[in-house]
Amino acid sequence: MDSFFVKDNDGEKGPFTFEELTDGRLEPDDMVRTPFSNWTKASDILDFAEYFRYEGYYFPTESNLAGFGYRLLAFIVDYFVISMILRLEFSLLRGYLPVEKLNNISLSHPINPSDVKDVLILQGVFFVTVWLYNLICLVTPLSATLGQVLFKLIVVDQDGLKMSFGRALLRSFVKMISIIFCFVGFLLALFGDYNQAVHDRAAKTYVLRKDVL
Repeated sequence: MDSFFVKDNDGEKGPFTFEELTDGRLEPDDMVRTPFSNWTKASDILDFAEYFRYEGYYFPTESNLAGFGYRLLAFIVDYFVISMILRLEFSLLRGYLPVEKLNNISLSHPINPSDVKDVLILQGVFFVTVWLYNLICLVTPLSATLGQVLFKLIVVDQDGLKMSFGRALLRSFVKMISIIFCFVGFLLALFGDYNQAVHDRAAKTYVLRKDVL
């Protein structure tokens, strides 16, 4: 049975068994070693990966970062969900929103100046819906949108934890801005070491695969 030593401000302690360390006392930043290894952060030791996941930590690694393909599939599902939400909103608020104008607007013809206000109102409803959908999903225990849940993805902060409300608010807002500018910010996930889109970089978050250590 492996024995582990832990180093803190008071010096080296141990040895401990795996069971003793994983009874809730081990923290991700604790330095740990065995009699045959060097000091290593507990979060970087594969033996403790399942323990930290049980405690709610998901640490970004080269293997568990969600690639662009997974994120694109999740986005397509989310787009479908948001479309259904918008249909429901337009149906319930038909008497208050200029929904009928949608049927009269064509991209092949100039928009009538008198319709600009109505178009802006409908666009505002769309963007607020997108923003609230992402925000509400991220602050739930799921810490992911419905599309991300379907593909076993999770969004975490730089410490591997569920993000705070403020961080989720910032991420959702920047994501909405990126959508306004033709999704350019999403393409940043194709570049860099951590597959981060512009909203991830702004909020210092990571999209991870839960099915990969």
